[in-house]
Amino acid sequence: IQEVKLSSFLGVSSAKLNDLMRETEKDTPLQHVIGYVRGGWPASADQVPDAVKIFFGYRHELSTQDGLVFRSDRIVVPYILRRKMIESCHASHNGIEATLRLARANLFWPGMTSEIKNAVKGCSVCAKFASSQQNPPMKSHEIPVHPFQLVSMDVFFAEQSGVKHKFLITVDHYSDFFEVNLLKDLSPESVINACKQNFARFGVPQRVVTDNGTNFANRKMVQFANNWDFELVTSAPHHQQSNGKAEAAVKIAKQLMKKAAESESDFWFSLLHWRNIPNNVGSSPASRLLSRSTRCGVPTAATHLVPELEVGSPVYVQLNPETSKLWTQGTITNRLNERSYQVNVGGADYRRSLVHLKPRKEPATLPDRQSSSCVMNYREEETTDENDHQQLNTREERREATVDETVCQQAVQPCVLQPE
Repeated sequence: IQEVKLSSFLGVSSAKLNDLMRETEKDTPLQHVIGYVRGGWPASADQVPDAVKIFFGYRHELSTQDGLVFRSDRIVVPYILRRKMIESCHASHNGIEATLRLARANLFWPGMTSEIKNAVKGCSVCAKFASSQQNPPMKSHEIPVHPFQLVSMDVFFAEQSGVKHKFLITVDHYSDFFEVNLLKDLSPESVINACKQNFARFGVPQRVVTDNGTNFANRKMVQFANNWDFELVTSAPHHQQSNGKAEAAVKIAKQLMKKAAESESDFWFSLLHWRNIPNNVGSSPASRLLSRSTRCGVPTAATHLVPELEVGSPVYVQLNPETSKLWTQGTITNRLNERSYQVNVGGADYRRSLVHLKPRKEPATLPDRQSSSCVMNYREEETTDENDHQQLNTREERREATVDETVCQQAVQPCVLQPE
């Protein structure tokens, strides 16, 4: 049998080992533990001093050697040295989990995990260089029910013809339609003047969302909002994501400008073209805002240049868009406003926004075979066998009959094929 001294495997200096031995000797609870390890533990935790009860659950794992207490191969640190040991484990400021892994590999005392967590959380060095916090979940804006009810605005810079210009972008949350205004400068007066032009064209929105830049967060803009009766909502500083609708529109506008410059085409014509591109459900920003398409150089049916839905129009409608994307057949019975209609489905009337309606083409009605104006009479040969009737059973006869039937269907006047 070979005797192994655990203290020789601690990997510490003689001075630190002597500190551990000395403080263990002064630590009254650990001295009780050493006595119980050598003489045997009582049957119940109620039979040991209160300060030793926290060690009772580990009694089968505890041992003692050279005046030290071990739990397996981990040294039990006396109370007075615990703070110092935490600092040693956290010397590289590697965070809670790294500090715990190092401590758990070498040290033990009851409650060590919670003490290390509290110590690391209170470390001023770690707090100073901590990673940025994750962004909180994005909070959606209230879904608008008509165009220009909710708009977002932002100012951006872009190059045109080699010159850097300033622009104001205004995007409608309902239709995704956006306006781009060239600004002479970034003063509140220039921004307000551009807003007035857009609002005179499309109407005053109920709410305007902007960032917290000085272009919008100023006394004149607040006064303009009060005079024109709309709510001005600004995002928190350095948190542009809360104005994401405008940021997305800026990205599209810059791409259009870059591509127009590369292809030596007109940005404003590209913007006109983009506004008329349908999405995957067939509606374009222009049609959602104006209830019609706009001429953009692509041959467009005249019916697309006027609002499509009128009273009596057959439509497909989403009755419960929040829970089901299914489209149900219905009929427009009343136009309540420019974007809201009353639609009848199965005898019941519903009010729905234009975004939940789309035109429906009635299926073509085929003429009834019995009432067709084309009467085809074929001569039946008389035969002695009643089952032996003459039929068009050759390929040539079938082809001629098909041609005759086609000619009959295309004729304006009723036609009668006389028997041969």
